[in-house]
Amino acid sequence: MKRLFSHYTLIRLLPQADAGEFANIGVVLACPETGFFGFRLMRKQRRVTQFFEEITHDLLTKLRKELTAELDHVQRLVATQYARTELVQVMQDLAKPRETMVRYAPLRGLMTEDPAADLDKLFERYVQRDLSVVPEYHEQVLVKLVKRTLATEKLADAFVADDVGTDDFHVHLPFVHERDGSPVAAIKPLDLTQDEANKIYTHGDLWLGHIRRLKALHLEPQGLLIATEGPGADDAKRLRAFNDIVEEFRGLDVTVVERSDSRGILDFARSYVQ
Repeated sequence: MKRLFSHYTLIRLLPQADAGEFANIGVVLACPETGFFGFRLMRKQRRVTQFFEEITHDLLTKLRKELTAELDHVQRLVATQYARTELVQVMQDLAKPRETMVRYAPLRGLMTEDPAADLDKLFERYVQRDLSVVPEYHEQVLVKLVKRTLATEKLADAFVADDVGTDDFHVHLPFVHERDGSPVAAIKPLDLTQDEANKIYTHGDLWLGHIRRLKALHLEPQGLLIATEGPGADDAKRLRAFNDIVEEFRGLDVTVVERSDSRGILDFARSYVQ
């Protein structure tokens, strides 16, 4: 089968453009040689509303309806009015810079034998797995939520982001409380909601390794709290991985609480702040 050149663009949600963080929420692909124009939009909203606390379910639903209407309209024009040679211009117009929450990424190209099938593949790669929203970004969201919790009892200023360790080995933690220049207590928000058990083990093992190294070098703070978020109870494999990681942290004398456990976070912080 003949391989054809197609253009595609990713649809991105940028709640705060100045922060530079985004989530891919859709894909548009066009093949001028065949006249194909198609798009796929995200349906599962929990991932986006969880990562971006300012994005509500209702707002995301509204944005999706607006995008669907816009792209349906373009699709009808492509089918009834535009010549195949105009498809490149159609895609270029879509990808023009916008000062809005929803934007289109610069055009990309690929060789394809089946544009519809490759649209599905692109959607699976860039939206379903959403490589633009890495676990570290979700942890930034968790950091904001923990900071907000500490602020409710005026404890946020007592914990600052800092490196714990030495020049040879150190770990960056977002909440460190010092006394006489030494770290006394630290809080690490940790995302363990990854979509596969293997990923939960991998990310958890990374931080278990950091803590074991600090302990081996006698550099750990007196108190260390992991404020974590795990998978739902409906996924036995992921839940087992989450529980295994939590138990290993506790085996290292690390306090572990759910990120939503405001009382647990505050009790830990108060116990170290004089």
